[in-house]
Amino acid sequence: MTSPFDTIVAPITGFQKAAVAWVRLSGPGSWQIASQVFDRWPSQPIPRMAVFGRYVNGDEGFALPFEEGRSYTGEQSVEMSVHGSPRAVASLVEACLAHGAREAEPGEFTLRAFLNGRIDLTQAEAVRETVDALTASQLRAASRLRKGELHAQVSHIADSVLSVLSEIEARVDFSEEIGDLDRSEAAEGLAKALEEIDGLLRHAVTGRLIRRGLRIAIVGPPNAGKSSLLNALLGADRAIVTEIPGTTRDYVEEFADVEGVPCVLVDTAGLRDTSDPVESIGVQRSISQAASADWVWYVVDSTVGLTEADERAIREFSADVLVVWNKADLAGAGHDVSVSAVTKQGFETLLRLIRDKFADQDEAPLINERHEPLLSEAKTSLRHAIESLSADIPLDLASTDLRNALYALGLITGETAGQDILDAIFRKFCIGK
Repeated sequence: MTSPFDTIVAPITGFQKAAVAWVRLSGPGSWQIASQVFDRWPSQPIPRMAVFGRYVNGDEGFALPFEEGRSYTGEQSVEMSVHGSPRAVASLVEACLAHGAREAEPGEFTLRAFLNGRIDLTQAEAVRETVDALTASQLRAASRLRKGELHAQVSHIADSVLSVLSEIEARVDFSEEIGDLDRSEAAEGLAKALEEIDGLLRHAVTGRLIRRGLRIAIVGPPNAGKSSLLNALLGADRAIVTEIPGTTRDYVEEFADVEGVPCVLVDTAGLRDTSDPVESIGVQRSISQAASADWVWYVVDSTVGLTEADERAIREFSADVLVVWNKADLAGAGHDVSVSAVTKQGFETLLRLIRDKFADQDEAPLINERHEPLLSEAKTSLRHAIESLSADIPLDLASTDLRNALYALGLITGETAGQDILDAIFRKFCIGK
């Protein structure tokens, strides 16, 4: 059975081959274990001053001691560098295990940082978001979360709610001494907190886009050049391209980092009436992909033009539709978005439109799928409390709603989170984080 008082060890740069790797010890026995596996360990370590020496596995590197309260985990820790061969890393971990450490579980270093008050739960989640980041947008969003932007906003809302709750409970207990509550003023304070929650919830969609990518369905009639456009954007022959109409029978989905913007590009079968049962399934899947997309690019062959069937199809899409006039190298650039999948003419326009679509995302806090329902729960409780205050209902009911709101907000930052919630979050982490 694991204990938060154990001294734990794990590579914090993984076991993959690299030039240099780092292994972390954390817990009350870290310095003592380091003295057993490192020959230059000083009798009086100076915190945060690295020492070069040799390990018991024969490798050489730096040992960097951290005192309690100043390390990543908030515990006494040592971070040790070795050459990055998998064997060098494994042998140093094994030596630490032999001298009393145990292997860290996934996310245990970050869990200890949370339990020791170094970070809140949103910042802990940001560590995982940082590790998982594939694009510049994702990295920037994770960095803002890691710096505590969401924590600060949620804490400000909670402080406002707590202030009103304190006023209410003081009146319930000492109404004769301090007088009646100004219900209108209390409701106004809660209304401001409600506006702040609404502001965060408006960014929930943004959070999903940053995390999973802007989903773009590339649709249109056969032979408009949809697959060629996908391949050109990816810089690889991902989709089959021929002059035969109906070559694409199913959708092809690829993640792409488009100048720092996470995108999921979906090439689809050409839209047309067909008696071919296989192609018909592909057409239905194209329609389904367009229905679930954040943005639809309707690709038109510039040498053919926009037909009545195209116009009918465009009207049926619920998402925003961008008409992309392809084959500009053959027909000329006579439209707002004229491109050539062959020469990449006009691609700078497509890239600019993608950047514009994401232009306001870098200022938004990263609201994830765990935060959103909790914010909605807090919003509902605050609305009920405001209604109670406005309807001259006994203050006890408003007090209960405010406590529910505080509990939901506390689950976001971790102040009211139980072990089951912590387990669910930290089990998603990798070893060494």
